[in-house]
Amino acid sequence: MRFRRLDLGDDAALAEAYAVECAATARARPGWVPLGEAARVAAWRAEGGWTRRLVGAVEADRLVGLGAGQVAADTPDTCWVAVSVLPEEQHHGVGSALVRAVEAEAPAGVRRFVASAYRPTAEALDRLVQGFATPLGYAQATTETVVELDLHRSVLPTAPAAPGYTVATFVDGVPDRLRAQVGELMGLVDAEAPHGDLGWEPTPVSPEQYAAEVGLWRAQGRTVIESLAQDGRGDVVAWTCLLVAADQARPAQVEGTVVRAEHRGRGLGRAVKVASLRTAQAHGGATRVRTSSDDANVWMRSINDGLGFVPVESEVLLQTSGASPAVVLPA
Repeated sequence: MRFRRLDLGDDAALAEAYAVECAATARARPGWVPLGEAARVAAWRAEGGWTRRLVGAVEADRLVGLGAGQVAADTPDTCWVAVSVLPEEQHHGVGSALVRAVEAEAPAGVRRFVASAYRPTAEALDRLVQGFATPLGYAQATTETVVELDLHRSVLPTAPAAPGYTVATFVDGVPDRLRAQVGELMGLVDAEAPHGDLGWEPTPVSPEQYAAEVGLWRAQGRTVIESLAQDGRGDVVAWTCLLVAADQARPAQVEGTVVRAEHRGRGLGRAVKVASLRTAQAHGGATRVRTSSDDANVWMRSINDGLGFVPVESEVLLQTSGASPAVVLPA
């Protein structure tokens, strides 16, 4: 078996990579519905402040495994690692070798590697961590629970804004005048919610980055639903985003929900979430909605429970640290 870089401009190579990723993910996550091939390839090729590198495991001229490394410009010390191996090739060391290959391909400034994985149960995740991640030096940083709402059957409550606030919903992008404030809130989603040992810091999203992200989602055929709360001065103090996929069989995904610290305790997180869900219901493009939150985030879990979300999967986030290995792969 040999390992090589995959050219992000090579349509045939990315088609093979997509097939491997889909086969591996479907095995690990029963009932999972993928993005379409064109949408997935668009994500791999998108710039938007990310450096992406793909590595393939090749056996007899056939791609049997895929490794991906992603580094964001605003967190240049952290590389996200993901690996996929065809089901029939698993448990033979291919995944472990791909992890090391992705680490080797990371930019020189990377000092930490982070990964996430989903399984139907927490017990299945424990087996993955103990049997695969721990021997590679990855430790559990935190866990999350994925929950799902049956949007067609749900009778969503009304959730009026607290006195002194207004809630508005926008489809496929907020107005230009609000993008800087929305970008600040987007940069707080991970930093201000419980996140275990990950140590996230605020990473504001510029208006240009915001436009690029919404542009990618639209190019993928998704509908972008954002609801936000404004105070009496017109400042954006709460935000949520819901992505409705082009394929109705794929659950819509909550990208994030956040309320500025000084405005919490007024039901604004619930208000913006309900507003986005009601808009998605009226849109009609989604039958289910999924979201996840850290298992220590009792506030968001309470909101989701109250709206009728039910657990469907478990997620673990893992991390390790150390300089990138000095290994060079063939192109």
